[in-house]
Amino acid sequence: MGVRSYTAEFESPVAPSRLFNASVLHLHEIASKIEMPTLVKGGVVIVEGDGGVGTIKEYHFPPVYGDSKPVRERVEELDKENFMCKCSVVEGGTKGIGYKSASNKVSFEATANGGSVCKLVGEFEELEGLEYTEEELSKRKEGKLATYKAVDAYLQANPSDYA
Repeated sequence: MGVRSYTAEFESPVAPSRLFNASVLHLHEIASKIEMPTLVKGGVVIVEGDGGVGTIKEYHFPPVYGDSKPVRERVEELDKENFMCKCSVVEGGTKGIGYKSASNKVSFEATANGGSVCKLVGEFEELEGLEYTEEELSKRKEGKLATYKAVDAYLQANPSDYA
C-alpha cells in the first residue's frame, strides 16, 4: 500500500485559455460534442456547485471499463488566471475497491508559438494489499490524457469555439 503517482504532458497549438476553458470549465457542455472514448456521450454532469471550488462533477464511463459506476469528483483548487485545476474523487468507480483516494491536477502553460503544454499529475493511494502494476498506471494516465487530447482535437477543428 502506498501513494502512487503519474505525470503526463502534451503540446498543442491551441492557446492555454481555450484548452482550460473547454476542458475544465465547460467539459460538461463539450463532452457531448466530441469524440471521447473514455466517456459516454454527454457523460459529464455538474451535480452540485457553480463550477468553482467545491463543485461536484459526475463522469459516466462505458461498460468496457468493467465497473461502469459513475465517478464523482470535487474541484479542490481552481486558478483561472494560471489555468490550473485540481480535483479529487469523492465517490464511485472503483474507489474503496481499487484505491483509497485519488486526485488529478491539470495545468496549461503557454508556449512561445501561442500554443500550450497540457500537464497532468495524478495521485492515488492504494488500498492495503493492493499494488498497481506499471501497465495499470499507464492505463490510468492514458485514460485521463485522452480526455484532454479529445478536447484539443475538437478545438483545433473548431477554432471559434471557446475562444
